[in-house]
Amino acid sequence: MSSDAPRAEFLERLPLPYAVALRLRDAGVADDVIAERVGVDQAALPTFMRVAEAKLATVSDEPPTR
Repeated sequence: MSSDAPRAEFLERLPLPYAVALRLRDAGVADDVIAERVGVDQAALPTFMRVAEAKLATVSDEPPTR
């Protein structure tokens, strides 16, 4: 299993806009494109990304729901 597999599994547990934003950032996509894709103002993107990272941290600490 690749080292990115756990992160990918955790991203699947996030609400879609947050998962998309984090995947796009991981892929090196520009902030203006990320903001447009997830439907937030570019000025709000830093806050949105902090929330996304916090949600990711929360789900990565939870046991799997399988």
